[in-house]
Amino acid sequence: MPIGQFGTRLMGGKESASARYIFTSLNPLCRMVFPEEDDALLQQVEDEGMKIEPVCYQPILPMVLVNGAEGIGTGWSTSIPCFNPLDIINNIKARLDDPNF
Repeated sequence: MPIGQFGTRLMGGKESASARYIFTSLNPLCRMVFPEEDDALLQQVEDEGMKIEPVCYQPILPMVLVNGAEGIGTGWSTSIPCFNPLDIINNIKARLDDPNF
């Protein structure tokens, strides 16, 4: 959640405020993909003796299936469509319940 004056796309962010006036916070929807119970397992970044944020979050869903991906590498290409997160959850649960799914 952006808090402060980040600037606009029209101006390319040139009118953004000084860094000391720009803050962010975690969107409440993020906790659906990154549960609070997992926070104890994550390595935290420390600044001046305070824990700031995790080095990286570990999602409970494969985000490449949620967001999709497309690109070309050296000798390889990929095209993964976006999928509904609820469908992904249902398929993961079905697979856990029945390994022969």
